[in-house]
Amino acid sequence: MSEINIDTIVSNIKKNGYFIIKNYYSIEQCNNILNDIKNISQNSINYGQGKDIRITNFEKYSTGAKNFLNDTFLLQIGNNVLERKVDKVRKRCQLGILKYNQGNESSGGGWHVDNHKPQFKALLYLTNVNLNNGPFAIISPPITSKDYNPISKEKNTRFSDKIEEDYKDNIQYLTGNMGDVILVNTQNIHRGTIIKEGKRISLTNYYYNN
Repeated sequence: MSEINIDTIVSNIKKNGYFIIKNYYSIEQCNNILNDIKNISQNSINYGQGKDIRITNFEKYSTGAKNFLNDTFLLQIGNNVLERKVDKVRKRCQLGILKYNQGNESSGGGWHVDNHKPQFKALLYLTNVNLNNGPFAIISPPITSKDYNPISKEKNTRFSDKIEEDYKDNIQYLTGNMGDVILVNTQNIHRGTIIKEGKRISLTNYYYNN
């Protein structure tokens, strides 16, 4: 991906909160990762606050996920976004599965931040994602927990749905195709939206600061 200018990507993330790299993975690569789901042990499955299925360390089951987690190009972007080195030891690749079930709608959880300080995340869509498949959403230009009151002092990384009214013109729904990668600073307020049809399967790299 040498044709993509890292400075441009980093500048967009700092300005808008995110950047999307189209077709970063091929359909074949994505299908190979999807095939690895059958290798998951049942005791590795857990559920997020939005009832989504999560496999916390999917890199243990999938070579493709391990390669995505250790992608040097993405790590280099993360280093530049955070302005420090990403911890190469304390990182993980999480598989996320959202499926629509009428009366039991699921999502990636409500509006939140992952950290009050800058934190880098890379998300790979393994299925095509439209507005009804629970796309990743972010408020852009970005706002942080310093800009909007959290639900409570105890839940100071979570925000009420009223934020959608207050920033209705600033919500960006990041739809995409299988193989697209979303790069985001999760210090900014974001969420996985509620799924209305079909399914959404994705990988998410969680990186931590040194």
